[in-house]
Amino acid sequence: MSRPRVLLVGAHGHGRGHLQRLRRLADAGRLELGGVCDTAPPDEELTALSGTAPWTDDLDEALRRVRPDVAVVVTPIPTHAPIALAALEAGADLLLEKPPTATWAEFEQLQRAAAAAGRHVQVGFQSLGSSALPAVAADVAAGRLGTLRGIGATGTWQRADSYWSRARWAGRRTLEGRPVVDGALTNPFAHAVATALRLDGSEDAASLASVELELHRANPIEADDTSCLRLRTARGTTIVVAVTLCAATAREPAVTLRGSRGSATLRYTRDEVTWSTPEGTVVEQHTRRDLLEDLLEHRGDPAGALLVPLERTAAFTAVLEAVRTAPDPRPVPPELVQVLQEGDDRRCVVRGVDELVAAAAGRLATFSELDPRWAPGAAQPAGVPAVQPAPPSA
Repeated sequence: MSRPRVLLVGAHGHGRGHLQRLRRLADAGRLELGGVCDTAPPDEELTALSGTAPWTDDLDEALRRVRPDVAVVVTPIPTHAPIALAALEAGADLLLEKPPTATWAEFEQLQRAAAAAGRHVQVGFQSLGSSALPAVAADVAAGRLGTLRGIGATGTWQRADSYWSRARWAGRRTLEGRPVVDGALTNPFAHAVATALRLDGSEDAASLASVELELHRANPIEADDTSCLRLRTARGTTIVVAVTLCAATAREPAVTLRGSRGSATLRYTRDEVTWSTPEGTVVEQHTRRDLLEDLLEHRGDPAGALLVPLERTAAFTAVLEAVRTAPDPRPVPPELVQVLQEGDDRRCVVRGVDELVAAAAGRLATFSELDPRWAPGAAQPAGVPAVQPAPPSA
């Protein structure tokens, strides 16, 4: 079998890691790096990694020259849909970075296009490639935690001004009239949302019974940097995702399933699960499957299911649509915001937010229910997109 020819679209930023991976797989004979497309010229490292593969800043030219079997799309959020549609039309399967699209309408359009083209679309939620997820889901279904009472996810990271100024689209809800939705829930902590949904088995949009949002910002940006999401699924599960990019202490994100007999906490950045039950505390280490390798294997044997096919990100995209159409994030009360100067950079710290995030996820509550300073009234209900049956990607 000939090696699949791969085109990388977007090589700077996160794309650099993808190019490093492509180079390793090409050197191992697993694929042919057919070309790289990026609007910015390559630096010395990117030039070395791309090797003899042609580099162009024009997508149409790249698709014509390379005729890729697989396109890896690692570009700004607003460009995901148009680039993915062009690649599908050119006959390529896709590894598409998360979030897959910036709107629900684009998501449906992409599903239809993939089905019509008969192509495979894998979405780049790396955490969903972890063997921890099916193992935990199976143990919970077998009763290891007793009756599941809810799922709480936390994320407390620190991001300075340089993070928000790294690109024109960073921290934006829209840019030049196009949706961006670059907020804490939909980009930095998108994996927390998607992982919680996968663990509950609630991944199609019809599985979301209700969505509540509290979106806040301590930084002078459009999008949210400190937020709380509460979902109620058709299975009857309450899921709370509480996150901030303005933490006093940076900690690894975690998704905790709480049941009548204990809890299971997945730290998805390192594929580690801690079980706390009457039998004691057990830490389990799991492995992770590379999503590009999974896509390549699926191309050779379509009988095996993709780890993150486009249709299994529908519920996440419904959450993104709720964030996109929600009122603009509210400023964090100024008395809670501390500005720290760190060399030439500065960052905002929200006083007490680390504890608030933990409490919200632990109690399955919203910020305003725990501390009235955070919002006048209750969390704002958000609309769930009307779900039309759409064919799955091939």
